[in-house]
Amino acid sequence: MNDTQFKIEQKINESSTTIVYRAFDEVLHRTVLLKVLHKHLANDPDLRQRFMREARACAALQSEHIVQVYDLTEIDGAPAIVMEFVEGKSLKDVIASGENANLEFAKKTAIHLLRALSIAHERGIIHRDIKPGNILLSENGTLKVTDFGLAYVALSPIVTMEGMVLGTPAYMAPEQVRGDEVDTRTDLFALGVTLIEVLSGERIFEGSTYTECMKKVLAFKTEELDRFDLQSNPEFSQFLRKLLNPNKNDRFSSAREALDVIDERKSSTIVPPIFPQNNNIYITVGITAIALLAIIIFGWTTLLSPSQTEYIKPKKEIPVTNSQKVQTSEVVNEKPASISEMENVVKPKDENNDKRNDTVSRMDSGRVYITSMPWAKVYVNNELIGETPISKPIILAAGSNTVMFSNPSFDPIVKTIIVESNRDISVAGDFMESAGYVMCVVHPWAEVYVDEQYKNITPLEKPIMLSAGKHSIRFKNSAFTDLVKEVIVKAKDTIHVSMTFTK
Repeated sequence: MNDTQFKIEQKINESSTTIVYRAFDEVLHRTVLLKVLHKHLANDPDLRQRFMREARACAALQSEHIVQVYDLTEIDGAPAIVMEFVEGKSLKDVIASGENANLEFAKKTAIHLLRALSIAHERGIIHRDIKPGNILLSENGTLKVTDFGLAYVALSPIVTMEGMVLGTPAYMAPEQVRGDEVDTRTDLFALGVTLIEVLSGERIFEGSTYTECMKKVLAFKTEELDRFDLQSNPEFSQFLRKLLNPNKNDRFSSAREALDVIDERKSSTIVPPIFPQNNNIYITVGITAIALLAIIIFGWTTLLSPSQTEYIKPKKEIPVTNSQKVQTSEVVNEKPASISEMENVVKPKDENNDKRNDTVSRMDSGRVYITSMPWAKVYVNNELIGETPISKPIILAAGSNTVMFSNPSFDPIVKTIIVESNRDISVAGDFMESAGYVMCVVHPWAEVYVDEQYKNITPLEKPIMLSAGKHSIRFKNSAFTDLVKEVIVKAKDTIHVSMTFTK
């Protein structure tokens, strides 16, 4: 298989490590997803090994509730995973719409995800990042787990650097936050957090910072779930409390056990209470339990069949060739379908654009489409136009014009463009060409400052992107003296910094 087999139709999203495209397989005549490792990371042995491991882990899992991996190939010299394309939308979008905020859909979500997790766990694979954004609802109502990028294969070497915590903080289990050993019960806790969000729309561990999320997780007690009882029933509330027990030893022992409790097709019991050792009490309780069980099984409603959902409609095809290039500018006439992973994206000042358009449209002029990666403030002939993404073209007088892209993390990019009458051109500011990455691992944790500018707090979800050159990194933790590390970042390279605070 080679990259000529695939016709790119749409960029779905992009992270610091991968780009995801919707594409058409012209050999097998089917729509697929291509998850491609960034070319400048392809030579990093750790990242490449993790990427390959993700593909192998997913390919081994066969279930209607797991997004299928078809193949592992290369696209333009970078490794790529060929995956099933699911017509539908993410559970995150379903929750945001509020269309299925009810007990029956929450129960259905639990059943479908536990079927997926039980298959993965029985093959030694822990997902480690269960959350609504990694779950898809297909058009036929089937929920599917995707993105095993953080999965840990029990029988393979640990690629992750020592001390690094993987996962999304608002869905982490306490042991994951502490950096302790995780197991299958860690996924069950994240499932519980997700089900509360399905039921109520509330992210119970949401915070404005990484640290705030982690503190909420560590302070959590199951009594806090009492406020959701009115949206549930006693059996499902009990089920949620067991999933979300802060002590993993008191959760379900496995996804299979949890599935047997919640799936009426398999279940013959609910979570049993603990009683004193007295034979008469056992007899009385046993009769009562049987009666209650009969009522529960008889009264349990069938799974909700979700209404027809809107599917992700493809946008126009990403251009294969870049016509009318200006100097070294890339022609990029489409922004990603999802920009949630880009930082500090601000809406353009369209009113400024409108004024400029009114003034210049009467002159001998052309249209200029402006894009950047990542975001940037855009100045045309020293006048601020707005911040990318800019939704409409800028009309400029024919002739020579100067475009400057400004992002505080990088040196400015300045380009001179030649505008021709009644012609469209595109100009792109690509900071990525001169960017490098720094991945920081700090024990126990730290706020990270680069050149005295706050960047993030460890554990980092992704590397910090910086301009090439020398930088000073300061690590702050109120319990310790600051640590400072000087680094030299090379373009398209990733360096790793590991620090430990000591008393």
